[in-house]
Amino acid sequence: MKNEKTREPLLRLAKRDTVSPARAVAVRAAAIALALLFCGIFFVCVTDSSITDVYAAMISGTFRSSITVNTFFKEACMLLIIAVGLAPAFKMSFWNIGAQGQVLAGGMAAAMWLFYLGNNLPNAVILPLMFVSAAVGGGIWALIPAVFRVKFTTNETLFTLMMNYIAIQLIKFLRITWSPIHALGMISRKSGTLPALFGNANALIYVIAALAVILMYVYMNKTKHGYEISVIGEAPNTARYAGISEFRVIIRTAFISGAVCGIAGFLYVSAIDHTISETMGGGYGFTAVIVAWLAKFNPIFMTLISMLISFVRTGSSEIVSRNTTTLDSSIANINIGIFLFFMLGCEFFLNYKVVFRGGKETGK
Repeated sequence: MKNEKTREPLLRLAKRDTVSPARAVAVRAAAIALALLFCGIFFVCVTDSSITDVYAAMISGTFRSSITVNTFFKEACMLLIIAVGLAPAFKMSFWNIGAQGQVLAGGMAAAMWLFYLGNNLPNAVILPLMFVSAAVGGGIWALIPAVFRVKFTTNETLFTLMMNYIAIQLIKFLRITWSPIHALGMISRKSGTLPALFGNANALIYVIAALAVILMYVYMNKTKHGYEISVIGEAPNTARYAGISEFRVIIRTAFISGAVCGIAGFLYVSAIDHTISETMGGGYGFTAVIVAWLAKFNPIFMTLISMLISFVRTGSSEIVSRNTTTLDSSIANINIGIFLFFMLGCEFFLNYKVVFRGGKETGK
């Protein structure tokens, strides 16, 4: 019996060797343009508006007034801070999917000061205590999976993900404990509120976000610790040969990652929500995972991606507010999903190419 020749598939995926920087920028720009186009088409379909009206509404909803501009930058900065916190852990190949839980843990640690001492301590005393406690709380929340990773080789992806749900249940417990009627309002009305800067209540959020980007960029690219993170992430065997302690670096980096996310929790409690809830952060802990990955763990690129996502969110919310009888707030999240779909798709085609039978390639 003759052996049948194995038939080559009609098409297959092949790994790209390299992509020039200019081509990568062009592909990503095209993906952003397509994402915005499809977001517009989606709203045309659900609102019966023209596409020019849709884009005009998105731009107006973002830049119409100082209030909308402040909302745009506030949302972008909060997403950016969380993404920056994830960057060192991801670069080290420690897949921290627990940013949402770390934000909540930081928020819980900050809120406890408000609940128990908020009416007795001035801002100058309680805000530093809240800040440090939030950073430590978020850091410890990330440290627990890190210890299990280095001691028992557990899967940190699943571990950090499960820690999110533990944080959610702890907040539910605290809300019931602190408020028997299950409706906890502003925790403290006398202190614990981040002061305005130059008349802008959100200005300190912008300052903290800018400092987080600068300091994390320097830390990851200009310090010995940053070099150790890179080596462990790219070549753990080389790191061991060079005498780099994997245990020490993973523990240190996981704590820093969680601490930055915890600071975001502090900002939600002191400047945005002034209370705690299981929905605090609006799910940005999960969106930040994609932001950090798309930016290749570069804090500068994270700034641009965070601003784009904030624009889509605030612009979509404006369209929803104009069509409250037919749309609800979940529509804005659908648009975010469309945007991220195109961004993730472009990264896939930057790394792979389609090869047809006979050797013809697409996307050369």
